[in-house]
Amino acid sequence: MKKNLFLHIFLIYFFMSFNHSYAKRIPSLIGKWEGENIKVTLKNGFLKSINVVEITEQKSRLFKGHVIHKGGKEEFVGVIRSDHKNFFWADSSDDDGKVIGRILKKNKIETCYLDSGKDAVAGCSILKRAKK
Repeated sequence: MKKNLFLHIFLIYFFMSFNHSYAKRIPSLIGKWEGENIKVTLKNGFLKSINVVEITEQKSRLFKGHVIHKGGKEEFVGVIRSDHKNFFWADSSDDDGKVIGRILKKNKIETCYLDSGKDAVAGCSILKRAKK
């Protein structure tokens, strides 16, 4: 009886410790991110620019923020995938382009934008989180 009780306690402790130590933490994307953007468009050819993204809110794997363009701010909403490395976001513009992203390090992400149609665009940015 005591062996059985000890075994049950040991197994409970083992599985609780195992799950806790290997549980993935959801990374925070909150902050201002900046970096070089390279892209190609059917309309304007090959281009380089500076990309500035600010993620202002995050709840679990869901987040929202805005991209700062020459013409102002463009809001977006996004989600981190269950692997806690990849993410997607959709912006508030009328085009149907989407951003596919990957967390490279705690303070470094890659974002890629694709939009099809007569004004097709493909581009990527390596962004670093600005220090507060």
